[in-house]
Amino acid sequence: MTALGQRMVSAVMVVAFASLYQWHGGKAALFLSIMAFLMFTGGLLLHWFRPRRIHIRRKIHANRIEAGERVRVLVKLEFDCRIPLLWIVLCENSPAGVHRKLIFPGTRRQFTYQYECSGLRRGLYRWDTGRLYWGDMFGWNTLSAETAGGTPLIVVPQATAWGKGDSVEFAAMIEGTLSERRNSQGNRSPEFREYQQGDPLGRVHWKSTAKTGKLQTFLPDTTDLASLGILVYEGASGYDVKQPEIMDAPAFERVVRAAARWIHTAERDDVPYQLWMEGGDQRYDAQDQWQHGPFHADAENYGLDKLAGARISKAQSVSVSLRTEMLDGLASGSRIVVLTGKLDQVLAEWIISAIGLGYRVEVQLTETSQVVSTDRLMNGLGDDCLSLERVRHSGVPIHSVTDHALSSLGKVEVTDVGA
Repeated sequence: MTALGQRMVSAVMVVAFASLYQWHGGKAALFLSIMAFLMFTGGLLLHWFRPRRIHIRRKIHANRIEAGERVRVLVKLEFDCRIPLLWIVLCENSPAGVHRKLIFPGTRRQFTYQYECSGLRRGLYRWDTGRLYWGDMFGWNTLSAETAGGTPLIVVPQATAWGKGDSVEFAAMIEGTLSERRNSQGNRSPEFREYQQGDPLGRVHWKSTAKTGKLQTFLPDTTDLASLGILVYEGASGYDVKQPEIMDAPAFERVVRAAARWIHTAERDDVPYQLWMEGGDQRYDAQDQWQHGPFHADAENYGLDKLAGARISKAQSVSVSLRTEMLDGLASGSRIVVLTGKLDQVLAEWIISAIGLGYRVEVQLTETSQVVSTDRLMNGLGDDCLSLERVRHSGVPIHSVTDHALSSLGKVEVTDVGA
């Protein structure tokens, strides 16, 4: 029942019991009349002197967490009210569900409490608007007001260790990229210099700073030195899914987690990289990371933020074959890792085009249905099989992502941890 409906019912009860007392008299009718009047008056007071200027501030220990990690939220509630309140209930629509907190404020107007959200899948989250409830002792009159939401939270994908079959091959690939970069550095000017007044803090090269003892920053013209490209294919034809809008398809989740591993490895070994998503519609250049503001000051975090919102496209395929301009910022001869569930014709054409431009391409597949032997592929008549065989004959190494079992993230829930 709405607040207006409650007041109308209370007014009708006051009139009814007052009429009964006037007609019949008696202590019972008088008592009922007084109680109905007090209930009606209390409802009016709660409405006239309701809480105003309600402010909610949420403090999270990190703006981004890894999938499955617990996040603790500190809530600070402030409001103004001219009368004492017996109770209030603050309902928050958190990413993990609705959290309700019962408080007995009296004359207090500031409160602090905590709760935890757990089991969150990767994604971009935001607190929705909630409600603050208050009322009288018996709940005859209950009112509410909307509270602000909008607090963001980024849940990045998990980046597990390389599989047993992957460690040797992929470690050799990264080592080869590092060796090439070391050799090429001998023929060009250094990629960082001492910090100068006005340089953005996002350009600080911390490893060089730690070695030299002086603050070092990236040179702004080093974008052409990238030596690793990571392509996350989001076309629906790259995965065996019936509903492309479902984000957590196992094969696609393995692609996202493999991309996260490559980003971690590149950052760990100081390898410049570029991340492409949606077949080239969105690009992240690690050398341009200072241009994205203080929230994305860390290159690795910004790359993981892009992966947090990755999802399978509703289109059957993404026309990357015509988007070779996405390779303009990548030095010729660099390595490109293509991550997909299975190869389709469009992606195969893009890979062959990249090879023709002088890039070395590595393909990783996560759909077990396409990770089969060459003999079985030769007997297949489907376009996917022909695309895979065409890429294989072009000399492109093709591997499978071996972490088939996705770790359980647990139940999505929100729990109170006390004030």
